[in-house]
Amino acid sequence: MRAAEGSTTITEIGSLRAGERTAPLALVWVFPLAKTPAVELAALGEHPLVIGREETCDVRLQGDGVSRRHAALRRNPADGSVVIDDQGSRNGVRVNGRRAQSVRLAAGDVVRLGGWVGVVTARPGEFAEVMPGVFGGRTLKEALAPLARAAASDLPIVLEGETGTGKEVVARAVHAASGRAGPLIAVNCAALPEGLAEAELFGYRRGAFTGADRPSPGFFRSAEGGTLLLDEVSDLPMPVQAKLLRVLEEREVQPLGEVRPVPIDVRLVVAGQQSLVRSVEEGRFRADLLARVEGVTVKLPPLRDRRQDVLPLFSRLIGELGTGVVPAVESDFVERLTLHDWPFNVRELVLLVRRLLVLHADVSTLRAEHLPERLLVAKTSAESGVTASKPTSSPSHAKPDPDPIELPALVAALRASGGNVARASALLGITRQRAYRLMEGNAIDLEALRQERGEP
Repeated sequence: MRAAEGSTTITEIGSLRAGERTAPLALVWVFPLAKTPAVELAALGEHPLVIGREETCDVRLQGDGVSRRHAALRRNPADGSVVIDDQGSRNGVRVNGRRAQSVRLAAGDVVRLGGWVGVVTARPGEFAEVMPGVFGGRTLKEALAPLARAAASDLPIVLEGETGTGKEVVARAVHAASGRAGPLIAVNCAALPEGLAEAELFGYRRGAFTGADRPSPGFFRSAEGGTLLLDEVSDLPMPVQAKLLRVLEEREVQPLGEVRPVPIDVRLVVAGQQSLVRSVEEGRFRADLLARVEGVTVKLPPLRDRRQDVLPLFSRLIGELGTGVVPAVESDFVERLTLHDWPFNVRELVLLVRRLLVLHADVSTLRAEHLPERLLVAKTSAESGVTASKPTSSPSHAKPDPDPIELPALVAALRASGGNVARASALLGITRQRAYRLMEGNAIDLEALRQERGEP
C-alpha cells in the first residue's frame, strides 16, 4: 500500500545501534553478478539518488522487474540516516524480505529491487582469497589481517568464533603462510578422554600405563617443525593445563614413563567458540596459561555479519563440491540465501550445497522452492520492523510456525555436538522426541558422529 500523497512513513530496520546511522555505509549489489558499482550512501547530498532503468536515473539497473523510476535514496535531515523510498514501482521495494514504502537503512539490511538483490554494509570490498584457502570480502579480510602479518613469526595464536566459522581452515591458512616444514596437527580437546589427555598430548612410552602396549609420540611431537591446533582448549582438565603451561615455557615435553624431557619446535594455535578471557573469568581456564598463549587473538566474523559473501561462497562451494558446473540461480533464491542468519555459519552453507547437489542435481536453475523450509520463512513485521505493503495480523494473533527444522539442520547440529541428540536438540530449540522423529527412516550413524568428537 502506498503512503498518502505528501506523507512519508519511516520505519527502522533491525537493531540500529548508536552511531550506525552516520556510518559510511554502501549498498552492494550481490545479484545479478554484473559490474554495477556499489552505491556509496555516505556520498548522498541534499537531493535524492534515484534508482531505476531510465537513462535519467542516478543508478541504472536493467532487467525484469525494475521500474523506470523504482526507488530513491535520501538522507534524513533529522538524524542523518539513509532512507530508501518506493517511487511507485510495480514490484515494490523489499527490505529484509518485506515490502515497504519508506525505510531507514542500517548495516546488514538486504534490499530487493525487482530482480536485483543488495546488501547494506559498512565494508564493501571484492570477494577474493584473503589467505591461502580462505575466501571472503573486506569484513573477513580485515578480521584476518593480523594473522597475515603474524603467520611467519612464532607467536601463538588464539582463534575465536562460533561453530562453523572456519577456525580450522584459518589455522591451516596460517600454517601454509608460516613456511614451517612440519605438519599441521589438529586436536579437538573436548574429545580427549579426561584420563588420557596428558598422554595423548605429550606422548608416552610402552608400558607407561595399563593399555599402553606401544609407544606414542603424542600430538606435540607429531607436530614437530609445524603447527599444533588445540581446538576448544578450555575443555582441557586443569592439571593438564598446568603441564601445558610448562611445555610452552620450557619448549619441551615430558612423555609419560620417560626420564628425560624431549625438546620441541611447535607453533601453537588455540581455538574456541568462547572467549578465553571469559573462560578465565568462569574458572575454566588458567590465567597464566592465557598470558602464554595470547600472542595474537582474532575473532572470526559469523556469516550473518558478512551477508555480501554468502552468494560468492555458495557459488564457489557448489563448483568445488559438484561437477564444476555452477547452475543458474533466481533472485528469490538469492534473497532467501542472503537473508538467512546461518546459525552454523559456513558449515551449514556447505551442508546446504551438498543437499542441493544430491536432491536437485538435474536442475539448471535453482529456485527458492529448492531451499529447505526454514530458509523460506520470512521474518515477521515485528521482527524486521518493516511496514508491509498489505495489512498483516499482529504477531500475538499469528498462528505459531510449525517447526521448520529439517533433516540437514539436524545433521549439522548433531555433527557440531558430537552425535549428542540432547545437545543438538537444544541448539535447534526442538525437543529430543522431534529430533528422533526427524531421524526416523534416515541413515544417520550417531556412533560415527560420536567417534568424530570422542563423545561417550
